[in-house]
Amino acid sequence: MKPTLLLLLTAPLLLLIASCAGKGSDEPHPATLYDICEVSQADPAAPAILHLYRPDADLPVILTAQPGALGATPPDPGTSILAAYTPDDGRPYTSGPVTLHRWSTINNLPLQEAKDSEELQGWDTDPVWLLSAWRAGNKICMRLRLGYDTSPRRFALLLDPETASDPIPTAYLYHLRPTAAPTFDRQYYVAFDITPLWALPSTQGLRIRLANSASPSLSTLLFQK
Repeated sequence: MKPTLLLLLTAPLLLLIASCAGKGSDEPHPATLYDICEVSQADPAAPAILHLYRPDADLPVILTAQPGALGATPPDPGTSILAAYTPDDGRPYTSGPVTLHRWSTINNLPLQEAKDSEELQGWDTDPVWLLSAWRAGNKICMRLRLGYDTSPRRFALLLDPETASDPIPTAYLYHLRPTAAPTFDRQYYVAFDITPLWALPSTQGLRIRLANSASPSLSTLLFQK
């Protein structure tokens, strides 16, 4: 399977939304949190439910927002989004009601399996600047800086077929821009769905290799069940 040609969504600029106090007031402002969450319930007529996974957690923190908080055309359940919200009780990263101020789409991509080792050639042509990476349930989330381009690029998390049956398979973060023209970096958020692999009883973890320009020595990530 060839790495997908796609136009990545740049990280949205979320405006900070907080309660306002009069000039010179010492009244504290409730903190607005920004997290990647997975949509669990999106019916505009019902409370919006988001699943927030702490790094490497299997069970989510369940956030419940007001009906219609995801808009009239909400994302499909299972979609990961970047949410700006405030916990109603002021306690971060605990299940309960929240006020969802705004949300934005991010890149949601499935784990792909390469047809053979030749499909992996060129995976490290264009390095990525890794800012952070973590497992969120059955997804691998990444915050990256990539060269900006208005043309689709090849970008995918490709599973090495020769390791697919290993206890800890290896996948490659494939990144290839359409041209080598000078550009500038922009920030991207990506959520890779690894559910089919993660559901296998034989799978104990996932190794990801990447060409990391932020720290070239950090070229392998290991996520374990």
